[in-house]
Amino acid sequence: MVAALAAVVCLAGCGSNPTPRAAAPSKLPAAVAAPLAARSDAVAQALAAGDACRAASLAQQLQQETLASINAGRVPAPFQEHLASAANDLVSRIRCIPPAQPHERGKHKGREKKKKQNEEND
Repeated sequence: MVAALAAVVCLAGCGSNPTPRAAAPSKLPAAVAAPLAARSDAVAQALAAGDACRAASLAQQLQQETLASINAGRVPAPFQEHLASAANDLVSRIRCIPPAQPHERGKHKGREKKKKQNEEND
């Protein structure tokens, strides 16, 4: 048992540098970041133009692209949770309320319907 422990300690020391090095920080690859940033900018532009329905659609596309990039392993682990959370949050904040359909008004509105009913009863 002691021999095994000594071997592990010796192997752990092999090739080590006496001064510790800081790990290189992870970066989001430009090939992943650029399209996501462009989609995010498009969402912002649609919101600025007052087109919430287009913004909602673009945000959903951004969310899908984000999750696809994460699932494909193109997003480093330190960014995955934050990136997915931000995309999900964006989708949940945009509300698309389609414009109301114009309501027909007028004195002749029911005439055609009544005429059709009378024809069916004849």
